[in-house]
Amino acid sequence: MAIVAEEGIESFTAERLELRSGLESDELARHYASAASCLYDAYDEVSRSIHADFALAFAAEPSWYDGLALAGRTLLERLAEHPDEARFCFVEVLRGDHELARMRADSRRRLVELFVSELRRRCDNEVPRMQLELLIGAAFQAIASAVNGGNITELPGMMPELTSRAYVFQPAAA
Repeated sequence: MAIVAEEGIESFTAERLELRSGLESDELARHYASAASCLYDAYDEVSRSIHADFALAFAAEPSWYDGLALAGRTLLERLAEHPDEARFCFVEVLRGDHELARMRADSRRRLVELFVSELRRRCDNEVPRMQLELLIGAAFQAIASAVNGGNITELPGMMPELTSRAYVFQPAAA
């Protein structure tokens, strides 16, 4: 992730990975079939970890909005503390190949499904999936813009903006 964050996704090659990691090519080949497979594994690991953080936040809070607020704070603090993850997962992944794009779409679908299941668990109304997709998309875009603008350490300060977006897209009965 450091290579991608510092030099861009197009600079990520087996040679750069070998040089940065200090591993020999045969040793690296035992772990990954290609440089791209290393990127895929890294993205998968981080996106699943973020999803787990969201699930824990929803489980810890009595209301859906409280869970969402805790998850948002946790995510923004995590990204501020791990700027390579922020750059890789919110900016550089958009410049990646088709497999990374597919993985990103799958990750967002899993997050939407989590939001839907948490809302269903807490209320009897039909869940407006499109509103949740828009909420997640708007939040991801705001984070990507801040990261791309070099404001990674200031991400936790975005919480009021993201919270206000959550109420604009307030899930309501269909």
